[in-house]
Amino acid sequence: MTFLDTSVIIDYLAGVEAVVSFVDEQETLLTSSICVYEVLEGEIFGPGSTDVFACRQSFGRVQSLDFNERIALEAGRLQSELHEQGETLAPRDMMVAATARTTGDELVVADSDFETDGLQNVVDVTNLRD
Repeated sequence: MTFLDTSVIIDYLAGVEAVVSFVDEQETLLTSSICVYEVLEGEIFGPGSTDVFACRQSFGRVQSLDFNERIALEAGRLQSELHEQGETLAPRDMMVAATARTTGDELVVADSDFETDGLQNVVDVTNLRD
């Protein structure tokens, strides 16, 4: 299974060729409910009105996992480890990384938000923009 960050979903919907090619080759796609919100948020603040249900359907093949207390504890543990190494992630990014870590899946991103040495040591992160 492949766990997608918001950046990958946005690039997929925008038709970024390398991202579309990669995503279309994957059998099972997961994301966090946080990423679902981030994609919707981007649409909401775009021009015109937004049909959030239609927007969600545009990446309906991607199964969403809820952020729950177990994942919150994992996020706290991971953030603490990074903080001890002098690094941190933004709260939403840490929640996404922790969700991916709990599934044991590769976290696929398309931006630099997850590029920290400490995180790379505990979560398998692939950046499609590299």
